[in-house]
Amino acid sequence: MFTRMKLHVRILLILSLFALPFTAWAAAGEVQVTVDKLNVRSGPSLNDPVMTTVSKNTVLPVLSEQANWVKVKLPGGQEGWLAAWMVKSIPTAAAQKKITSKVTNLNIRSGPSQTFPVVANINPGQAYPILQKSGEWVQIQLSGGKTGWAAGWLVTESGATTAPPAKEPATAPTTSAQKPASSPVLVTQQGGMVTVHHSPYIYPEPNSSLTAIGQLSPGMTVKQLAEQSGWLKIDIDGVVGWISKTEQAPPPLTVTPQTPTQTTPPAAPPTANETGIGKANVTSSMVNLRSQPTTDSDLISTLTQGASLTLLEQQGDWYKVKTSDGSEGWVAGWLINVEQAPVSAEAFVTILNPDTNVRSGPGTTYDIVGRVQAGERYAIVKKDDDWFQIKLANGSTGYIAGWLVSADGTDNVVKGNELVNKVIVVDAGHGGDDNGATGSSFSTLEKTINLQVALLLKNKLEAAGAKVIMTRSDDRKLTLQNRVDVAINNNADIFVSIHHNTHPNSLTNGTIVFYYNEGKSSQLASLVQSEIVRSTSYKDLNARFGNYFVLRENPVVSILAEIGFLSNYQEEIRLRSSKQQELAADGLYKGILRYFAAQSP
Repeated sequence: MFTRMKLHVRILLILSLFALPFTAWAAAGEVQVTVDKLNVRSGPSLNDPVMTTVSKNTVLPVLSEQANWVKVKLPGGQEGWLAAWMVKSIPTAAAQKKITSKVTNLNIRSGPSQTFPVVANINPGQAYPILQKSGEWVQIQLSGGKTGWAAGWLVTESGATTAPPAKEPATAPTTSAQKPASSPVLVTQQGGMVTVHHSPYIYPEPNSSLTAIGQLSPGMTVKQLAEQSGWLKIDIDGVVGWISKTEQAPPPLTVTPQTPTQTTPPAAPPTANETGIGKANVTSSMVNLRSQPTTDSDLISTLTQGASLTLLEQQGDWYKVKTSDGSEGWVAGWLINVEQAPVSAEAFVTILNPDTNVRSGPGTTYDIVGRVQAGERYAIVKKDDDWFQIKLANGSTGYIAGWLVSADGTDNVVKGNELVNKVIVVDAGHGGDDNGATGSSFSTLEKTINLQVALLLKNKLEAAGAKVIMTRSDDRKLTLQNRVDVAINNNADIFVSIHHNTHPNSLTNGTIVFYYNEGKSSQLASLVQSEIVRSTSYKDLNARFGNYFVLRENPVVSILAEIGFLSNYQEEIRLRSSKQQELAADGLYKGILRYFAAQSP
């Protein structure tokens, strides 16, 4: 009798859940999935077919409701129905966070990276609701139901409690700005030790204009050796450096490029009397022209919006330019519009596919004058839109489609729709009680940063139109066969497994992308390897064969990317950095984009 009563109570509780008024919380406009692998159905009943599944904690906008079902919009644009008792509402306050632009005509892009096309421009004075964030980028709601991504360092978030990442401001800094009277406590010093409450960068000397050698995480306690003019000299396992006591928003970690493996010396930088390597114009008001490619170098002058510039040289995100009045200096690349991608004197292309056509002009309507083979390299004469004019072995020239080659010395070409409707499985390695590698200096768990990079990559791929399926989107353990099955069961176009490496020799560092099968898998690995190295400046250890289960037993085009080594002190610090994780995801994304571009006819 008692057992039967308990059963009745349970049934009543379940029925009461179904009876809860959905409209009481649907007004928030968004719901969050509370269970693993929730079915998305084509209609509001358990009898309707399953379209796909969504992972736990996924946030989706509500379109309508019917009985105990919620109609939502999926990331790929499709619409489907979720069981209302399997989701929860998102608080209204979170949905009301907004941003305003710091600069005029701020570019809004289709995805969270400067590689995505510009879809709109916004100006100061108008606030836009925040939809989500990806690294330093913020997705916002635009008018007319459109969405786009803004650079987080060029916007102000309403209600934000932390300063955005430090980037070159769009306007000249004022010298009268004073430090707030009640600054937060950033470090605690006690008994020869210092505990940090933010993420200060570590410098070789007490000078923030130098290249940072590392970064601490909030809550870390390290040995204090000395104090000098607002700087603390610290010791981390025998490595000595300096951190600032007052620097709340340190500049992004600048990575010193590794020594190139090629023996060919680099071309000399252009001189002032040369015609330049391209043209650009200023897209924001009051852009600073500086003496060096850093935000803290001397200010030469201030440029106005629309000013024309001649590009003389490029270093990372900075360009050395010549103005119309003959002045020379450096400007931040994210504040100008480059009209023509620079091509250096030693730029060349590597052919990706066999029997690639060479044409007499820059377009598919021109005559075919020859064919070149995969792996061959040719010097670039010039770039004409999406085509490269190359110099052939016999001394003649011809044009080749930029999306069918890998360029070195200039930007690669992508056509923009390569990823639309592509099914890509992103596999964050390890998880659950399988931690993977553990960092030697800071005990970084590989499983954690694998997932962080994987989620950043997911955002970029989906923004470009791909259908992304995660093998895991939280901290869970999967078998290797489980991971392969996700690719097989979803008929994936490619499978990308993300890992971080370790080695007995703590000096070993760099990126390796593995493949098992020659052909498309090895091609994907080479392109991703190239782009990760280009984006992050990690050492190039080359794409190579790897006898891994998720590659060997996988019929889908597959790669396994080892982003860097957690056993190397400086590399572990970089791998922990959100900025470096964003760069790694960007390299993965660009490599995948180039792979699909190369498959185009």
